[in-house]
Amino acid sequence: MPRNERLSGPDLLLWVTLGLGTGLIAGLVLSEWAGGVDRGRVGRIARRLRNDPLPHLNASASVRAVQAALQAEPRLEGVGVETIAVGRGVVELRGWVPSRAARALAGRTALAVSGIASVINRVQVHGEDDLVRPSAPRDTDQSA
Repeated sequence: MPRNERLSGPDLLLWVTLGLGTGLIAGLVLSEWAGGVDRGRVGRIARRLRNDPLPHLNASASVRAVQAALQAEPRLEGVGVETIAVGRGVVELRGWVPSRAARALAGRTALAVSGIASVINRVQVHGEDDLVRPSAPRDTDQSA
């Protein structure tokens, strides 16, 4: 009869913590032995990590958080802006809005979400981005 080999949540957390701690200690010991790392550098890195703002959200959490923020913004009500995950803390906005102000507001609203580091704003404006502009002939164009 097979045993259930799954770890409980606390057990998993303990093993992950032990693994990370062991890896960190081994890395510091090896770096001291190999050279190039001193206590001052490690201290600067630790200070930078402490001063870093909130960690970036994972991709699916980024999409959910930005969609919730866009839906909560009353000035964007009824505007169909699609949110696509690009990476941790990075989202892309797509869709059509009635004005440039709405496009800028969508971008600012998404960027204001905690954990979002970058927004790629590909939202287009009706009446501007959907117009076909005739192109003037260029010097390189040739006729037969």
